[in-house]
Amino acid sequence: MNFEPFDTGLIVQRLLQAVPELQVVGSAADYAAVKELRSFRTPSAFVVFSEEENTGRIPTSIGVCSQEARVRFGVVLALRNYREQMGEQMSDQARVLIGQVRTALIGHKPDKGARVVGWDGGAVLDYDASVLLFADRYQIQYLLHKDVPCRQGG
Repeated sequence: MNFEPFDTGLIVQRLLQAVPELQVVGSAADYAAVKELRSFRTPSAFVVFSEEENTGRIPTSIGVCSQEARVRFGVVLALRNYREQMGEQMSDQARVLIGQVRTALIGHKPDKGARVVGWDGGAVLDYDASVLLFADRYQIQYLLHKDVPCRQGG
């Protein structure tokens, strides 16, 4: 890592490797390109960067060489959703895929400068007769550091 924002491409790579059932694993741009629910290819996952912040564990000072950051990101899943007679909002297949994605990410260490991924929560975003959008929120702490040797004063 360096002082650049966290690379969510590492999360995309993890999902591609660990959850082969997903038809598409994309980024926030891919997610934003879909304009209506029925246009999602199911099952799909989209990794969306949310925010990052300084944890405050490493004081900021002149010539600082590193900072610890907490990044939050989401994984939006577009899953097949058949409206059932019983009024269920989520099929067994959707629950299984959500579990597979969580299993792939919770406790995963994507980079040597990062800690493990933790889960914050999940929620149904939207659904219709054929597609369910479900989002899980995750966080990870990682070390921002200068790639060049640190010198006093910066």
